[in-house]
Amino acid sequence: MLLTFAPPASANAFGWSYLHPSGCCAQADNKDHYYNYSSLTSYMKVAGNYAMIKLDSQTDMATHYDSTPDKHTDVEMFDQYYDDYWGLDWDGSSTGKNIYAHAKCVRIISPGLINGWWKCDQYEIRFDLADMSRFSENERKKTACHEVGHTTGLDHSSQSDSCMKSGRSTVRTYTSHDVAHINGRF
Repeated sequence: MLLTFAPPASANAFGWSYLHPSGCCAQADNKDHYYNYSSLTSYMKVAGNYAMIKLDSQTDMATHYDSTPDKHTDVEMFDQYYDDYWGLDWDGSSTGKNIYAHAKCVRIISPGLINGWWKCDQYEIRFDLADMSRFSENERKKTACHEVGHTTGLDHSSQSDSCMKSGRSTVRTYTSHDVAHINGRF
């Protein structure tokens, strides 16, 4: 009798480790995600709030709105018309790849001797209004869900039913695989 074993799920990676530097995103520093979106346009506030509520309802993470952002705020969201912010080619004029939104760790915590995972104390999410103003409400919610997923440590997914899949779509939830990554760390 021949036994075969399925390989472990590889829909997406979680966290960035010096042992496994292929992951995109430093994981959140704890399960509480304090966020602020006060500078967003009204339609992006709807999307940002939706994404945080979805994270809270689907995972073990707890989200809290922080009306006065400071160094303790975990995620700050911004939107404007971007050209070359963070050195990224937002409109794709030089790279051929348009960037709708981007999450970036702006205050990282380096790993300790026991835990090899890089963690992020504070993320910023930027939404490009050149794209967001053309997107449907569900496409904006998908984009916000995707970027919030990066702030937990999720990388891009190959699963079509995950908001972590790259590209424009209306999928606005995390898969059980995404949730298992998040809940396994928090």
